[in-house]
Amino acid sequence: MRELRKERGLKQEELAAKINVSQQTISRIEKGENSLPADILVHLAKFFHVSADYILKLSDVRLISEYRIEVEKVIERNVEFCRIYERLGKKNQELVYRLMEQLETGQGAKKSE
Repeated sequence: MRELRKERGLKQEELAAKINVSQQTISRIEKGENSLPADILVHLAKFFHVSADYILKLSDVRLISEYRIEVEKVIERNVEFCRIYERLGKKNQELVYRLMEQLETGQGAKKSE
């Protein structure tokens, strides 16, 4: 659990707030002083998008199947985009890149409105 928390750049207090437990609970679980209650295990698995078995160190398989399928779809879409992009000429690649930058900037402006 400590590894997953640190990968996300979270402090114990931040993780505790996100799954609605105390920082002391997170600390004790990470130190192995407390057993991991089932309800907290479920919250952690959902929050980190990993299997309960992974958190309990019963499996090396990290991603739950639903999340893995979603990640694979995103990767597949990105690979296809890259293939198309690479087939474009240099000028069109630059155009696509500038367009993407403008769209991203515009999207950021809409979010802050």
